[in-house]
Amino acid sequence: MLKTFLINLDRRPDRLTFVKQQLENLDIAFERVNAIDGSCLTDEQKAFLNQQRFALECKRKVVNGEIGCALSHQAVWQRMVAENIPYALILEDDVQLKPELASLLADVRNYESFDFLNLALKKPFYDVDAVVVNSFVNKHQIMRPRFWQLFKRRSWRSMERKAIVKWKIFRLHTLSNGMTACECDIAPSLACCYIVSLQGARNMLLASKNLFYPIDKVWHYSGGQLKEAFLVEPLASQSLDSDIPHRVRFRLTLWQKFKRFFVKGRHWQRRFDVVRMYGWTRL
Repeated sequence: MLKTFLINLDRRPDRLTFVKQQLENLDIAFERVNAIDGSCLTDEQKAFLNQQRFALECKRKVVNGEIGCALSHQAVWQRMVAENIPYALILEDDVQLKPELASLLADVRNYESFDFLNLALKKPFYDVDAVVVNSFVNKHQIMRPRFWQLFKRRSWRSMERKAIVKWKIFRLHTLSNGMTACECDIAPSLACCYIVSLQGARNMLLASKNLFYPIDKVWHYSGGQLKEAFLVEPLASQSLDSDIPHRVRFRLTLWQKFKRFFVKGRHWQRRFDVVRMYGWTRL
């Protein structure tokens, strides 16, 4: 049975009530996880994230709320590993859920093919919609064409973000509730509502030991041939009322730009695993 965890700050009982009511309406049992408050971090917790590297990676300073958020998600993954939980739905307390979520969770086949399934975002796959995806499914074209299949390849690329070649969809999955999931690399970055496998939790824990980016990018750096996906029609959205304010970008110095060129994350481990999973002919 899928376990559901809701990450919630003690000082935000209003948000707990907001999400609890939604989950009760969908008949989804959940366990509240006490979020780590960024305003009350110890020196040891602050040192958890590589702040100098973060500044080079994101062109801004990390804020304490981001550290608290990262530690909170880590705590859930650690629970999964400790208790051998095969799959978990992880929610933040500012999420707005759609009714269709219940039908997605009702059938384990809808998510057991993935190690990470983002339910809240499909950016930057802006050109993916139900009409386009269904046209491929109806033609039984559910795998990314190989590089020599030029016409099919060009058509398939219409679903992907044309401006950046690293964003790819490798397989389409029709789910039992009538929805479609796109198995992809790189998966969209938003951690307010997602399903993760036990293997995904293990690998994300390893990847986040040397964290120099927001926690909702950890699957970009998680090795182990994890299968990642997003929904054509997202089932959740995030409130604009953020508990992590003051994320302001700054202009890098010339020396910082020089260092950034050499240290900026390249997702190398993930890229090697993608080749192993799908083969170089589908890249």
